Amino acid sequence: MDAAVIVELADIFAWDIDFLTETRDGDRFALSWEEERTPDRRLVSVKILGAIYLGKFTGSHTALRFMDEYYDAEGASLRRAFLHAPLNFRRISSGFTKRRFHPILRTWRPHHGTDYAAATGTPAVTVGDGVVFYRGYKGGLGNVVKVRHNGTYSTYYGHLSRFAKGIGAGTRVKQGQVIGYVGSTGLSTGPHLHFEMIKNGTSVNFLSLKVPSVGSVPAGHKQAFDQQQKRVIPPLEKMLPGGLS
Repeated sequence: MDAAVIVELADIFAWDIDFLTETRDGDRFALSWEEERTPDRRLVSVKILGAIYLGKFTGSHTALRFMDEYYDAEGASLRRAFLHAPLNFRRISSGFTKRRFHPILRTWRPHHGTDYAAATGTPAVTVGDGVVFYRGYKGGLGNVVKVRHNGTYSTYYGHLSRFAKGIGAGTRVKQGQVIGYVGSTGLSTGPHLHFEMIKNGTSVNFLSLKVPSVGSVPAGHKQAFDQQQKRVIPPLEKMLPGGLS
């Protein structure tokens, strides 16, 4: 299977599954896709028609391509207001907690974010559309970018080594856009991204946040969606070793 197919699969489920931290031995998946190749067999494009992922940690997820979008088995869009993580290559080194021993200050204090350990220079992306309202150096967070997504949610990206070109206060950013690069500025013992979600002025645990779908199959197309699902998904269920259990 070409790497481009795997990347496309990861992108489709990017709002629900972190393929670098949540996969487990024994997870199973099945998918069908169309591809375009040149006469010399070079892959030009990939279009996944349907996919199922069964994970020990993630649970069961289904994706069906319909009207150039991807939906789950109930017809809800797989797109969410926020991506599942702000980095593509990381491990979680410190989670959200009300009490953590700070390795530099040597005191117990809350940690109102999630730290993603990654190499210096790893791109950090905004998890959702919004407007940058702060870009600069801010105490213990070092170089930080703050994005306001709407009247309810904002996100902080701290300890950056540098900022992405064109990112400044007032810049409009799109979900998945690079806003800076991992570093170790501020109070930090090593390169990582401090990511923080603010809801109505209060820090919340992003990893447990239930993010709603951005939409569903248009009402007038539900019958066509159901017919498409019956053609694509059952063959994939049969392909899975051990079935859906």
